[in-house]
Amino acid sequence: MANNRINNYIGAIAVGAALVAVPGCTDSWDDHYNGNGSVTETSDKTLWEVISSREDLSKFAEIVRQAKYYKDNTHPVSTYSYADILAGGQVNTVWAPDNDALSGPEGEKWIKMLTDLTNGDVSVADGYSLQQQLVGNHIALWRHNISETKTDTVKMINGKNLTFHRDMQNPSLEGISIDKDNINIPTANGVLHVLKGIAPFHYNFYEYLKFREPRTKIGDYVVGKDTTYFFASGSIEGLPDENGNPTYVDSVYYTSNRLFESRQYLPADGAEKWQMAEHGFAARINVEDSAFVMLLPTDAAWDATYSMLEPAYKYASTYEDKSKGNLNTTPTPTIKMTDEEADSLKKMSIEMDMVKPLVFNVNKQPKRGGSEMWTLKTFDQYKSEPGNPDNPNEYWLNTYGDTLRSVKGVWDKGTLFNGRLVEMSNGLAYEVDSWNFPRQFYAPDVEVEVENSGIFYNTESNRYKMGPGSRRYSFSNEAFSDITDIYGKVSNGNFYHFDAPSATAGPRVDIILQGNSANAYVPNAQVMSGKYDIQIVVVPRWYIDIANAATIEDKFYVQKVDTIVNPEDVTDTTFITTRTNEIDTTYVKSLADIYKYKLKATLSYNNNAAKDKTQASKNIDYDGLRVDTLTVIEDFEFPYSYKNMRFTYPTLYVEGVTGKNDAKNGFVFDLVIDKIILKRKN
Repeated sequence: MANNRINNYIGAIAVGAALVAVPGCTDSWDDHYNGNGSVTETSDKTLWEVISSREDLSKFAEIVRQAKYYKDNTHPVSTYSYADILAGGQVNTVWAPDNDALSGPEGEKWIKMLTDLTNGDVSVADGYSLQQQLVGNHIALWRHNISETKTDTVKMINGKNLTFHRDMQNPSLEGISIDKDNINIPTANGVLHVLKGIAPFHYNFYEYLKFREPRTKIGDYVVGKDTTYFFASGSIEGLPDENGNPTYVDSVYYTSNRLFESRQYLPADGAEKWQMAEHGFAARINVEDSAFVMLLPTDAAWDATYSMLEPAYKYASTYEDKSKGNLNTTPTPTIKMTDEEADSLKKMSIEMDMVKPLVFNVNKQPKRGGSEMWTLKTFDQYKSEPGNPDNPNEYWLNTYGDTLRSVKGVWDKGTLFNGRLVEMSNGLAYEVDSWNFPRQFYAPDVEVEVENSGIFYNTESNRYKMGPGSRRYSFSNEAFSDITDIYGKVSNGNFYHFDAPSATAGPRVDIILQGNSANAYVPNAQVMSGKYDIQIVVVPRWYIDIANAATIEDKFYVQKVDTIVNPEDVTDTTFITTRTNEIDTTYVKSLADIYKYKLKATLSYNNNAAKDKTQASKNIDYDGLRVDTLTVIEDFEFPYSYKNMRFTYPTLYVEGVTGKNDAKNGFVFDLVIDKIILKRKN
């Protein structure tokens, strides 16, 4: 029973990955070797008995004898040491550092830690570090013998992948030499090699953030998202208590971190009450078999970035709750928070937005120069464009899904990684003194493509009226380039026609001001506290004629007339009309003159009252000639942020205000809109 339980423990340490032998690394149970590599019978002594009997391994034996097994960094098993594990039935290979190896500064550090642990002078986490960084870094499941000139990767029971050079003449583990006179020492439950040094321990990103001393602020943030769960089905159940509830003689726990698993986290129960969805970097930075690059802001960079972002994250104590869609509810439903809750929301939102863009998967980057895949080595070599001007990559893509492109003369994406390089077991970290993302990333314009579905917010019937001809139009800027090169391109290849609901009234629509543009720097940008210009990009009504015809008809081009006179009969004249490649600007202007329209916009925004406040623009005339950006409200300052809020947002009520008299002068009641832009000013 005890041996079975120990086997369960060691399997848990290896997180299941080491339970399967690495191909080429594992010898069968019946292949045994003596110290010189020749076949012999297995010893009847266990690994622990052999190690503890050798004078040259006395220091390692003492560590193994006292080192307790930890299920995770907070749950030691006080009744089992690694001596128990190496004396059990599980087959293991041990690369044991000799006394000389443990007499140096690195070894003395672990001996002191062991002494402190025995005296109860240090934290539980140090015992876990002893397990993960030393003991577990020198033990692997199954037999790994030295028998041929071959280099393998061996998964240790701490989950690390170490390089094992199995050459009889020059054996080593992760570059540390193995004593050639003490290899393949047989035992009843494995094999022993004597190591002439300490195998280096390589942090992965998560371990570096969690266990380095002193822990940084980004480390505090990441570790703060850890959640430890009790694994009932994996635990050993004992007798029920007096109330019939189960008890456990051996409890198994596991720890997960929601930052690693997905881009957005909401609880399974009660999600409807969460004001803000939590976003992570969707990268399992704790997994060894990965190739990540991560930016690690220093504490100074963390504080400076927080201060820089803070003005854009002012949260109110009251917001309109717009989660109920088109219900005309009285009184207006509200979201209420205390000042402390609003401050907490601000802190949570800023820190989340600082952290989520920091991880990059090397394997997911665009090919270098369009042909060569990136590796960790080439990434560090060519991460900055000036270092590789002839073969740059087009952009960086982080694991959250942001596409980061250089802007000539404004921002170079290579400057993101200007920091101290730290090599991790699963990638490269750059400890940076500045969070060097461009302004348009952290305080972006908000671009709302009006043709996208789900952007209309109608709480009252008189704020949402369109005619039956309202629809989205696809419009190819490339196919119609003769026109668009002169009169303007539409973004995203689409625009929306708001048909007049009657012969005497213009359309009306309330538009949700949340970014949804695929061309925007941050497609899902939300309005933040600060100053914006509110703009509407309008499209000529006559673009619909081209979209319907799917071509630019001849009438849009200047016509050339050739006259042919019959020499035998001068009265017999032929006129041949041919189309030129020149757009007939006079004809286009005549269309624009009968397709003008007027509009007005009203902004609804939070002012910390129960109901949103509004600010209306003046009536604005549009001449109907070209794609144009109309600034309807200039230098408007939103007093509060909507960043990361789930149930609230500002809206822009746009209405056609062409009157009967205007209609006599070439104005139509329809509106044709490409998108809404909130242009960030500060």
